[in-house]
Amino acid sequence: MTQRLPVTPNPTNEATQLLNHLYELHGKATVSGQHNQLYNMSNESAAIQKLTGRYPKVWGGEWGFSDDRHDIDNIAYRPKLMDEIRRHHEMGCIIVITYHQADPRVGEPCDFDPGVIGNLTEPQWDELFDPDSDLHKVWQEHVDRLAEAFKVLEAENIPVIFRPYHEMNGGWFWWGGDAPRFLQLWNLIFDRYVCVHGLRNLLWAWNPDKPWPGVEAFYPGHDTVDLIGTDIYPGEDRDETYPQEWYERMKALADGRPLALSENSQLPTSEELARQPWSYFMGWDNLTLKANSEDALRSTYLSPSVISI
Repeated sequence: MTQRLPVTPNPTNEATQLLNHLYELHGKATVSGQHNQLYNMSNESAAIQKLTGRYPKVWGGEWGFSDDRHDIDNIAYRPKLMDEIRRHHEMGCIIVITYHQADPRVGEPCDFDPGVIGNLTEPQWDELFDPDSDLHKVWQEHVDRLAEAFKVLEAENIPVIFRPYHEMNGGWFWWGGDAPRFLQLWNLIFDRYVCVHGLRNLLWAWNPDKPWPGVEAFYPGHDTVDLIGTDIYPGEDRDETYPQEWYERMKALADGRPLALSENSQLPTSEELARQPWSYFMGWDNLTLKANSEDALRSTYLSPSVISI
């Protein structure tokens, strides 16, 4: 098989190996995964192991943005997060880091709503992209903190799937709802991390919300995206949790790249995974245990097509 290179120039061997591993699995098997919030680190992954006998192979974490007022995303836990990443890398887990960046108009720490939830005005977007503005400097200070943490992990040979600014096709997060502005923002952080910080251990994951028609307008392009995914939860407005139409739309957009179910509560069944062979799924926090019976958890995790630890 031809080796696939990450979009990052001169990537680390570990990042390249991880990307090629996902390419090799794509369409053949699905890696199990679980997101764990900062305040409890890995409780949800451990609970799944207790119920199924299998440990999720994708370990998802969050960089955080808040303090005691929204403790589940408290930035005070960042040192513990780094140790948890190291521990799970040693276990053989794939590390996924989600970035709910604080609204630069507010700064960090901030609340979730308002804070991460919000909308920028056109003049504020213009200010954000002005490198001499105060708003840009706050944004830069935020992303540089995370870049320094990624540098530490790179020095320790730990690759990371990085999913910044997810669900951008929705209008709730401050970075979402406006495709042209989002694309500017994606390119801004990509250039900052690649050209300024020289990070080489990241795989860039683009993860929109439910892939309604028009999601393509938010796609930054193959030059800055290694793998794509979509966040899908059950909805009262539809009968199926995972409509085949959505999978096919994302598959066409991925154009052969690994395709993930990047957030979910209800686990896909073995039958659904046969029709929709996601590269990995990542259950979100305690929603995984709330949305699935013990039998459903075991059925998915013990499926021959699902890879766990």
